[in-house]
Amino acid sequence: MLGDAARTYSAVFAPELFVLLCALLLVGYEWRSDPDRSPSALAPRIGVLGVGWALAFAAYEGVPALVALPAWGSDLTGSVGLGVGVAVIWLGWRLGGWGALVEGFAALLLAVTVPHLLITPFWDVSSHVLYALAPAGYLLAVDRRFTPLFVAALGMIAARPLAGAHTWGESVGAALLAGAFLVALLRFSPPASRPVAA
Repeated sequence: MLGDAARTYSAVFAPELFVLLCALLLVGYEWRSDPDRSPSALAPRIGVLGVGWALAFAAYEGVPALVALPAWGSDLTGSVGLGVGVAVIWLGWRLGGWGALVEGFAALLLAVTVPHLLITPFWDVSSHVLYALAPAGYLLAVDRRFTPLFVAALGMIAARPLAGAHTWGESVGAALLAGAFLVALLRFSPPASRPVAA
């Protein structure tokens, strides 16, 4: 019964959905502070987010449909897809000049993707945990009102081993990786580009 609940939790907060949810919340948050808060100013932002998410999802779902993958392959294709998708979002935000928050969010996710891609073939750290804590932690750094989202992300640390998808070490390892990158972002990024909790 606990395993079924953990599998449901993992499905509801799956990386492809949770990252999209966090990104949508951040897009809305950043757009609200824009002097031009018109729907026409929001539309291209949602468009860039949609293109990035579609590319990420296509890689995550498409590659396994085309080739056989090892057990850790779904984490790998998920990270590759997410990396491509957030790179598109980062570029779109930069070219659009729409603000530093979503740009920083995309940069953080791209940064955690690199070590995840390198580690996964040798140690299958949980992409569910990594891509729950990194985006939710970023949002928490932006505004404390995102605390419930971060608490939901913390639940993924236990959900993955309880679902039988990862070991406790793989789950905790992913949490430590996300935490290390969040600390680095808050400590070492230029002050003007740091998310600051409101």
